[in-house]
Amino acid sequence: MKNIVLIGMPSSGKSTVGKLLSDKMSMAFADTDALIFKRENRALRDIVNNDGLDAFLKIQQEVILKINLTDSIISTGGSVVYSEASMLHLKQNGVVVYLEEEYSEIEGRVEAGRRFARNGDQTLLDLYNERTPLYLRYADITIKCSHKSANEVAQEVKSIIEALNAGG
Repeated sequence: MKNIVLIGMPSSGKSTVGKLLSDKMSMAFADTDALIFKRENRALRDIVNNDGLDAFLKIQQEVILKINLTDSIISTGGSVVYSEASMLHLKQNGVVVYLEEEYSEIEGRVEAGRRFARNGDQTLLDLYNERTPLYLRYADITIKCSHKSANEVAQEVKSIIEALNAGG
């Protein structure tokens, strides 16, 4: 079975939905942010703050290009779509699912002071507007998540994937 790769904005529920989906489908779970943390032994925000956005994006790409998984749910960082090489690698053995969330939902979930992979002067809205076309470009499936629980989203993804695998 192919991997299921979750993309979307920070706080769109990729990790939460990914873990639920992993349980529902009896597949392994991997979080690219956790893989970056493990490799670098420091928080992602520290990488961005100390080394800069470009250095973080380079590290993220290096980590993703080394991923060699099957039968796994892969939750990605929101900035993964900035790397075409990363996205093409993930798509080679995976179906990419965009967890599309309305901006107001994202804004309401984001913790104050949370750092994202962004340039210092970019607002959350700037990121949302910049990344949304990239998510849509790389997505094989788009799930509208607004006003749905993580469990409902995971079940919807599962149903769609099962229908695809059954040839429907």
